[in-house]
Amino acid sequence: MKYRYSVVVAFVLMLIASDAFALDAYKDRRGMFVGLGVGGGVGSVPDQPGEVTGVADGEMGLATQLTVGNGIWKILTMGGQFNWWVRTVDVNEQSLSHHHLNFLATASFFPLDFLYATGGFGMGYAIYDSSVAGIEVKKYRELGIAAKVGAGIEFWVNGQVATGVEAAYTRHFYSGSDFDTFTGALVVKWY
Repeated sequence: MKYRYSVVVAFVLMLIASDAFALDAYKDRRGMFVGLGVGGGVGSVPDQPGEVTGVADGEMGLATQLTVGNGIWKILTMGGQFNWWVRTVDVNEQSLSHHHLNFLATASFFPLDFLYATGGFGMGYAIYDSSVAGIEVKKYRELGIAAKVGAGIEFWVNGQVATGVEAAYTRHFYSGSDFDTFTGALVVKWY
């Protein structure tokens, strides 16, 4: 009976103890990671002649991001990132929707353990509305390229989870117009 309790206690301790202390990868960015970010930021689409987008002067919108990648070294991570900025505005009693997405190849460099610079380049896609003379809503769908630069801080919560904040500037280059965002997000990464 005493033997069973010892086995149960040992088993429970192994389950609740952080196995990261025993691994070489404790608080290490090398290997696969997944990151999620939620925040907001200012986005703007310039108005075309005779049209109003509702966000030409910059409007706050919801900004999200999903990153899947691999840590190359302790100071360098690379991966793919999906970003989405969304906002609906009312202009002339019309509801104008804005969705700007991008799929980027990104890299993050950590000169200090908690501070990083990030950048990416890839494909941008826009789904947005414009009010034509306050009478009709014109819908745009554009595919282009996108580029992103930013910086952030990241602190370890435990051996495999890090959280922090990131500020970024993203530029979408479309054939009909361009789109800019300045965003800030709370980011959580699982290494």
